[in-house]
Amino acid sequence: MNSAEDGIAMVAAGEEPAKRSRTATRSRLLSTSAAVFADKGIDGASVEELCAAAGFTRGAFYSNFATKTDLALAMYEDHVRQLADRLNGQLDQWLRRGGLEPAVVVERVLEGMADFTSDTVWHSVRLELLLAARRSGRVRDVVAEQRRVLAGAVTAALVRVADAHGASFTVDAAELARLLLAVYDGRLNEQIAGSGGSTPQLNLVAVIWQNLTAPRPRPGP
Repeated sequence: MNSAEDGIAMVAAGEEPAKRSRTATRSRLLSTSAAVFADKGIDGASVEELCAAAGFTRGAFYSNFATKTDLALAMYEDHVRQLADRLNGQLDQWLRRGGLEPAVVVERVLEGMADFTSDTVWHSVRLELLLAARRSGRVRDVVAEQRRVLAGAVTAALVRVADAHGASFTVDAAELARLLLAVYDGRLNEQIAGSGGSTPQLNLVAVIWQNLTAPRPRPGP
């Protein structure tokens, strides 16, 4: 190998660790910024606070994101992807486990879409993004797309639950998914406001499922 080839090989070898390091830095920022945004808001959080939460300096932030909004949007997209991926695996387990009423499984679907939000941190971030969407078409497009992804994942899960329990929908499955997500969002809003327990939400989910589904007719002889 000549000197030029040696140089190219050395650069290539150096690029891979650098790429891995940048990926790790970005992943760390994505995983630690939600609490900061929930406490301070997207506008109120400083780059220094976001970096401090991740254990980095300002340079790490600006090597990955141009603005705080860019970080918040990337964080939300990553979060939605993880939720949808996890839901599929969890639903497999719930459906394989015998004895669970369909309303209980649906309840777990909604909770499963928010495994990372039981402390309302992620819901607070989503509310921040919804407010930002009123002022920015770019934010609005991203938020709308991610909400479609969430609704699509829940719709697919509801169809699987209905199939597993021999039920059919009396409304469009996508409309039922949006209704149930709205119920869950309302419950999280109550938690953020510091009011209400879990029982009203759980009862309402069961009531909605029982009234908007029906047993499938058995095939004739």
